[in-house]
Amino acid sequence: MCSQTERYSSSMKSLSNKFVHLTNYSVNKKNTEYKSNLDETACQGHKWALKALWTYLTQKGVNSEAIWEKIKDIVIKTIIASEPYVNSLVKMYVRRPYCCHELFGFDIMLDENLKPWILEVNISPSLHSNSPLDVSIKGQMIRDLLNLAGFVLPSTDSVASRPQTRTDSTCSQGSALKEKPRPASECFTAEKLKKAYYLTQKIPDQDFYSSVLDILTPDDVRILVETEDEYSRRGQFERVFPTHISMRYLRFFEQPRYFNILVTQWELKYYLNKHKGLELLKKWCVKGYHVGTGMDLAQMWSLPKSFFLQKSSVQSNGFSKLEPDRLGNLLSPNSGDLVRCLEPSPAQSLPLYKCTVGADQKPDGCLSDTALVL
Repeated sequence: MCSQTERYSSSMKSLSNKFVHLTNYSVNKKNTEYKSNLDETACQGHKWALKALWTYLTQKGVNSEAIWEKIKDIVIKTIIASEPYVNSLVKMYVRRPYCCHELFGFDIMLDENLKPWILEVNISPSLHSNSPLDVSIKGQMIRDLLNLAGFVLPSTDSVASRPQTRTDSTCSQGSALKEKPRPASECFTAEKLKKAYYLTQKIPDQDFYSSVLDILTPDDVRILVETEDEYSRRGQFERVFPTHISMRYLRFFEQPRYFNILVTQWELKYYLNKHKGLELLKKWCVKGYHVGTGMDLAQMWSLPKSFFLQKSSVQSNGFSKLEPDRLGNLLSPNSGDLVRCLEPSPAQSLPLYKCTVGADQKPDGCLSDTALVL
C-alpha cells in the first residue's frame, strides 16, 4: 500500500498524460496503446459491453446485481432531483407528454469498494458507431428507443403516394388513446377532485394509497394503458420507475404527483400477475371507458364517506390527516357541480366512470412525462 503522499506525487508526474485522467472514449481511442474490442461478450481491450463487465465481476465473486441496484437508485434520484425543472418545461412547451421523449447518458464510476458514483449526465450522448461493438450495442439501443417512443415509420411507398400537408405527422400505435374527447363538466370536476384528494393527504399510508385503484377514471385508464403499452415495447430497456418498489421514492419529490401514485399502486398490485391487469384494461377499453363513451354520472368517483367524518373531526377537535382547505384550493373555483360531486355516491363498485378530460388537458405532473425508462 502506498501513502497519500506517494499517490499525490504519482498523480502530479502523470498530470500531462490526458489518457490517464479521462475515461472519455473519444480521447482514449487515440492513445497508441489503446486496444479495441470487437466482441460484446469478451472481457478484453479497453472498451467492454456492460454485460461483459457483469460476467467478469461475477466470476470474481462480486455481487453484480447489488451494484446494478445501486446504480438504478442513483439514476432515479438524479432524475427526481431535476424533475421540477423538467416538468415545468414540459408543461410550458409540450402540448401532450406522449410526444416528448429524452435519452440521457449516465457516466457512473465505481470506486475501490465498488460503490457507484455519478460523474455526469449527458443530455446528448454520443450515438456514433465506428466499431462492430458500437454497432451491436448502440444499434440495438436505438431500435428499442424508437419502439419505446411508439413511432410508426411509414413505408416509402405510402410517403410517396400521400400528398404532403402541414398537418402530416408520424403517429403512434396508441394514437386512439392520445386524442381525448372534450368532457362533461361533471366528469371533469370528479377527475380533478380525485387527484386533489390523493395529493392532499397529510400523513399518507399504503392502505390510503392502494384505494386509488378502487374506482378508476377514464384518465386513469388511459395512463395505465399507455404505461403497459410502453412496457410491452421496451425491448432490452429496463423500467426503473415506476415499479412495485417505487413508493420509497415518492417522498423525494418536491411535489407529489398523482400519476406516480396511481402507476406505482398498479405495479404493486399486478406486477406478479401482469396478465390479470392487462385483461382488466382490455375489458375496460372494449367498453369504451377510456374514451368516455356511455357515461353514467351515477358511477363517477366521489369523495369517500370517511372524508366527511374526518371533516367533522376537524370541526370538533381541530385535527385531521386531510387538509380540506388545501383540497379546495387545488380545485377549480369555476366548478359549478362541485357540491354535487362532494356528496358520496351510493354506487361505487364500478372500477371507473365513463368520461374524460379535455383535448388540450395534460395529465397532472408525472415522472413518466419525462420518459424515465432505462
